[in-house]
This record gives sequence, C-alpha cells and structure tokens, in this order.
Amino acid sequence: MSNISKVLAVILIIVCIGSAVMDFRKPEKLVEEMKKLKVPAERLPLLGAIKILGAVGLAAGFSSVQLGESAGVGLTVYFAVATVTHTRVKDSAKETAPAFILFVISVLYLLTTIAK
Repeated sequence: MSNISKVLAVILIIVCIGSAVMDFRKPEKLVEEMKKLKVPAERLPLLGAIKILGAVGLAAGFSSVQLGESAGVGLTVYFAVATVTHTRVKDSAKETAPAFILFVISVLYLLTTIAK
C-alpha cells in the first residue's frame, strides 16, 4: 500500500466515523436533509453502520490489502449512490459536493491501492 493510499484511507476513516456518529445521533438538521433526499430517517442507523464497516475495512486494509480494497469498493459505491441521490432531488452543487468529493477520494484510494 502506497503512502498516498494510506493518507486517503485515513481521511476516509475519519470522515466515515464522524458522519456515522451523526447518523446515530440523528440531529434534526440531518433528519430534515434526509427528508429532502427522500431517505427515511429510520435508515440513518443503517447508513451509519455501513460507514463504520467501511472505516473498519479500510483500517484492516493496512495489514490486509484485500480487505482494504473491498472496503474501498463498498465506499465508492456508497458515495456514488449518495451523489446520485443528491443529484436526483436537484440539490445545489454545494449540497452535493461532500458526497461527490468522498466518491472521488474513494476512487483515488482504490486506484492507488490497486496500482501497487
């Protein structure tokens, strides 16, 4: 695993854990955003769990590249779907940017991990 992959993994781990904590807490602002995205608030714990699993997989990827790659694929799909969900409801670029940036970081993580 390259140093770039490691840095990207750490960024994704931190963001995913922070975001998952918010999903589990269900602050009103997040619940309102989910309504706008047509995602039921009851799904927030599931979304948080997916991010935690992705973060754990990335962390495991420091010793098992295959686990890291699998987690990277999962997070890439997750953030691609999040980006499409924002786009579908015609969110602004500012509102869509976090999901899209995390999608790009996930793709870069995968590319730098696979490139060896």
